[in-house]
Amino acid sequence: MPLVRRSSSGQSASTKIVKKPAKVTAKVLTTRPAQTITELGDTDFGDLDSSKDGMVVSYDSKTDTFVLITADDVLIESAADEDIPDEFVDQVEEEVDLGTIALDELDGGSFT
Repeated sequence: MPLVRRSSSGQSASTKIVKKPAKVTAKVLTTRPAQTITELGDTDFGDLDSSKDGMVVSYDSKTDTFVLITADDVLIESAADEDIPDEFVDQVEEEVDLGTIALDELDGGSFT
């Protein structure tokens, strides 16, 4: 008759059983691309309402986001170095005919 030895069910001090956590894999069934620019993660437009009408999308490198700025801000930033391209000046001179502007209808604003 063969000799059968019984093993102990306890662990010895030098032997430890370590269970590794199961590998977690992300399961993405579907991805929906952004449908509008406001759904992108790198935009900071706030509430888009009528007050933002006519504004221009611009990239702000300080905050690493796209923001809305006015067209005036675009022109101010473009002329900040006081070097407006000659081509731009020539184009404005061609398209704006000062002879067609009625000076009696010209509103220069108010000065205080």
